[in-house]
Amino acid sequence: MTRGLIGRAGIAGRVALLAVVAGLLGGALVVPAVGAVGIVTRNTANKFNNMKTGVIHQLPVRSEILDSKGRLLAYFYPRGIDREPVSYNQISPIMRKSIVAIEDSRFYQHGAIDVRGTVRALVNDIQHKTVQGGSTLTQQYVKNALILTAPNAQQAQSAYAPTLTRKIKELRLAIHVEKTLSKDQIVAGYLNAAFFGTFYGNQAVGVGAAAERYFDTTAAKLTLPQAALLAGMVENPVRYDPVAHPGYALSRRNMVLARMAQLHIITQAHAVAVGKKPLGLHLSPLQTGCTSGSAKSAAFFCDYVVSLMKQDNAFSQAWNVLNSSGGLKIYTTLSRQDERAAKQAVNYMVPQPPNGANPGANAASEVLMQPGSGRILAIANDRSYGTGKNQTTVNYAVNTPYDGGIGVQTGSSSKLFTLLTALEQNVPFGFPQKVTTPATLTGYTNCKGQPTGTYNLVNDSPSEKGAFTLYTATTQSVNVYYAMLERKVGLCNVVKTADALGVTRADGKSLLKWDGPNSPPADDLPAFTLGAVNVSPMSMAEAYATVAARGMSCTPIAVDKIVSSTGAKLPVQKPHCHQAIPAGVADAASYVLQGVLTSGTAAALGGIGRPAAGKTGTSDSFDYAAFGGYTPDLAGYVSVFNPVDPVKFPMQGAGACYRLGCDGAGMFGADAPGHTWQMTFAHAVLANPPQNFVAADIPGVLWSMGNGQSNPAPPKKGKPGNGGGGNGNGNGPGGGGNGGKPPAH
Repeated sequence: MTRGLIGRAGIAGRVALLAVVAGLLGGALVVPAVGAVGIVTRNTANKFNNMKTGVIHQLPVRSEILDSKGRLLAYFYPRGIDREPVSYNQISPIMRKSIVAIEDSRFYQHGAIDVRGTVRALVNDIQHKTVQGGSTLTQQYVKNALILTAPNAQQAQSAYAPTLTRKIKELRLAIHVEKTLSKDQIVAGYLNAAFFGTFYGNQAVGVGAAAERYFDTTAAKLTLPQAALLAGMVENPVRYDPVAHPGYALSRRNMVLARMAQLHIITQAHAVAVGKKPLGLHLSPLQTGCTSGSAKSAAFFCDYVVSLMKQDNAFSQAWNVLNSSGGLKIYTTLSRQDERAAKQAVNYMVPQPPNGANPGANAASEVLMQPGSGRILAIANDRSYGTGKNQTTVNYAVNTPYDGGIGVQTGSSSKLFTLLTALEQNVPFGFPQKVTTPATLTGYTNCKGQPTGTYNLVNDSPSEKGAFTLYTATTQSVNVYYAMLERKVGLCNVVKTADALGVTRADGKSLLKWDGPNSPPADDLPAFTLGAVNVSPMSMAEAYATVAARGMSCTPIAVDKIVSSTGAKLPVQKPHCHQAIPAGVADAASYVLQGVLTSGTAAALGGIGRPAAGKTGTSDSFDYAAFGGYTPDLAGYVSVFNPVDPVKFPMQGAGACYRLGCDGAGMFGADAPGHTWQMTFAHAVLANPPQNFVAADIPGVLWSMGNGQSNPAPPKKGKPGNGGGGNGNGNGPGGGGNGGKPPAH
């Protein structure tokens, strides 16, 4: 260590070294190597002259997460540093005078090095005191800049280590700064790099952040007592923290005032009068990430954006900048109006517990997406974002890797994929199937052509038996019909349709692959058509948006663009869209799904006053309830469930209650989920005038058995000895008489 060598050299050696440093300061060095002292001084001189000054890199600055219109959503702090640079003219003159007075009153008279102060520091070193004092404002600026730009904690620590080596490095860099910047620029630079304590969880760096935090004002509006307090803090931001140590802070402020009076910046009487005033703090709870004031209304959207940037390789460059130098403007796809509509709806229909309207402590989650672009417009959960009681940082709406939960089951809302597969295979709207309940079905095969297990299931109501068409079985959500239809069109094909529409497991893995020893591929599960696989609401919103976009499937996009502090655009996730299903097939599905809202399971909602389509979903044991709905220009998906344990706490009895009442039998998709979707769309941004669904391109073969809106008439009783009629395979409109006996149901 240099200090150790100096110590062994004795007093005479230190005096010699002092003389050498004087030569260093002059910039001309010819130092003989005599003994230990000579070696040390020669090496120090060489290091000083050869040190690469480089350029002080851009200091870290907070980044901004913005909504789609460029309005602030949240700040993101690189390495926990809250810093917002301001120019010299944006700093009040009294603040500039205060900092110079207390930190370097001769700043405008000396160069990069104040010889008087530097000699004092070296004498302290000779006396085995900490190397301190003597630093000019420029040297302090350099020191703070080195700390702020250090790539790791070890290098940051070396930037303020009390050693002679560090002092010499500061001197060299200070000379470079003095040659390239004006005195006023250095004052502004120092005030933008000074440390002002830790408040609200992040380190306040720079006078801009400090003015906001302690006085809820700007640097330009700082008054004398405010400026004196902040100027006094920089010597020891912890000791003179006005929040933690108001007494020390007050004494230090008055010391600054006294120094300003001594330098005739203010009068002695003025200093005394101001010194009698209290600290006058006006603490401002500034933006602190996704829990901040501006982000509260869209905290889960904010969290998703941060998590997406962290996890997705498309954002790797931006993520590195975000956590190092910062200064990014991150423009998201968030629509404030849509987010407000979704948030108000989920919180009204399924209020955050404890609440008498939600005695089951259920959760509601909703995602809104723009069809044809993949733009995520809103993410809402009925819980407050945070770590407090009844709060959560688990984003139920998104996939697990993005701070999401374990996913949700979707119930009959997954019949969408069987419907689309059937329509693509030209199964007409009027296609009849005769169903019984309960039913035991066999004959399913997976994508390898291997048989799956037997499927035992029931319809939601014992009365749902007899013959149904594709249209009526969809609008009435007849389980057995759809299980039979899934078998007809191929379980593998149904799962591939869902996959093409962007649906994945909640952990982001493919539906067509194993996901652990107890999670076989979805094409091994006949119950897939009834939503047996856990997915995220966002994944389902993408699927419904695909149908709304006439078959155009687009990956969800949450970030439009990212702009650096220099104006450069950084790479972001690009939207990937493809025609997942033919437009006419999607149009046909919309024709059928409109019936859900007019004559089917969600008819009681009364629609939304414009063309809309949707599908209810309820799991067999009332663990989950869902609703996926859309207009041509907006798609949404809502899921309601118990977040603690849906199986242990099913939505029956009191657990089925929500704002509009209780259905002790259980929570259905048309209950809380349907009403949440309806309320959301009543206040969301929708096209004006309303758009209509396209029907002209629906393939003609789909109309070959009529519009499907009426169930096949039950067969008449056959006369004795006059059999015939149906084909007897359960796929016709019903069997005819059989030797005078009524047909079997």
